[in-house]
Amino acid sequence: MATKIEVQVPAERQKAAQAAGNFELDDLPGRLAEPDAAVRVGKASAADKALKQVRSLNGITKLSPNQVIANYGRSESRWAAAFQKRRAGAAEFHELLSYARQIIGLDEDGELQICLMGHAGQGPCIPLWVPREEVTLTVQPNDIILRFDDMTFDW
Repeated sequence: MATKIEVQVPAERQKAAQAAGNFELDDLPGRLAEPDAAVRVGKASAADKALKQVRSLNGITKLSPNQVIANYGRSESRWAAAFQKRRAGAAEFHELLSYARQIIGLDEDGELQICLMGHAGQGPCIPLWVPREEVTLTVQPNDIILRFDDMTFDW
């Protein structure tokens, strides 16, 4: 009998020095606006707002193999949208994803991975997946946490 792999990624709520302002899924460019699940982070867990599929932050951070979660604040959303505009709407998904504050995934073997990407809009986006024993998702009020299912780790 096969065992089901699930990993709960702990989330640490930080108090934002100044709330960056609300934004919606529609404000995210391309496929970022169409996650499999999404939640807006509130000041406390009771204030979290389900945007798609799940009811809480805990529902998003419970990962199964080939799922990836990404954290976007207002500024990351704007940077991704500006990059999409510079690419005349043709930016690749992983290029838009690279603007996330954090990207955490669970690979097909059930190993936690964090994705480090760098380009700052200055050239090719090169993803680097690094295995980690422990990972903490760091969130602030008004952040939107996105989950994408059926992801591969070879982009």
